[in-house]
Amino acid sequence: MIFSRIAWGIWALVPVAAVTYHFGPGQTAYVLDQASRLQNEASIAQGIAQIDQDTAYAKHLEAIDARRKAFIDPSSDNQRMALDATGLEERAYAKAATGWKTTADRFQEVLTILGDASPKEARDIRWAKARASVRAGEIWTGIQELESLVTELDGSATLDDSLARTAREELATAYYYGARLLRLSGMPAQEWRIESGKARQHFRYLAESESGKYREKDDTNDAAKNYQRNLELVLNLEQSSLAELQGRPLPKDSPRAGKPGNRPAKRPGKGKGPPNQDGRGAGGPEEIRDGW
Repeated sequence: MIFSRIAWGIWALVPVAAVTYHFGPGQTAYVLDQASRLQNEASIAQGIAQIDQDTAYAKHLEAIDARRKAFIDPSSDNQRMALDATGLEERAYAKAATGWKTTADRFQEVLTILGDASPKEARDIRWAKARASVRAGEIWTGIQELESLVTELDGSATLDDSLARTAREELATAYYYGARLLRLSGMPAQEWRIESGKARQHFRYLAESESGKYREKDDTNDAAKNYQRNLELVLNLEQSSLAELQGRPLPKDSPRAGKPGNRPAKRPGKGKGPPNQDGRGAGGPEEIRDGW
């Protein structure tokens, strides 16, 4: 009899336990499962966008070659081939930009589902979304998101060194893309140099931080060397003539053009600078890809 009462008592508590799990750990598990599914879809979209980006870059190189030939020998055939190649280039970049915009939207869906369930995971997704936004041509939107993430990581008591470095590197790269596209579009130096200056500051900070890890060792730090090389590429942007710049390919992962919204002159403030910045310059552990 006593055993029967105990059994019924335990059975009566089962619904209470189920409700508690549903609104506690169960809800978190459900959110994380949904976020994982959406993140997988975002990763697939990112892979497709990268393939389209690589295709667009190949068309870009072909178009530059065709335009160069038409300039040297302006025959009707060469002029037609240059126009055709430029058309293919523009369509390929438009397709890649659409793919990156889809990727950014997918990552936003992950963030919406995650909410406050996993702050660390959310920071990783914010980086991926901002990166996709920059490559979609929404450079200034991506820069704002990266500035916010870098500021948050700098102020964190439990700094994620890997993400902090990667986010700052992506921010420096976005500044470079923005500066280069602004200059190619004919904007005055006082506008595009603001962005290239930020790229230099962040790359220098990264290079010096990376070099500091090896100061007591007689060792070659490839990451620091790559950061320094990227600094030199930013300096090259500032020191080259416009004609020289127009004859060089875009970076492989750069959009062909930036969207007009949120241009630097319209953004409040001076942007996020590195700690103790000195205004000189620097480069990234994963070297900015060929094509500069």
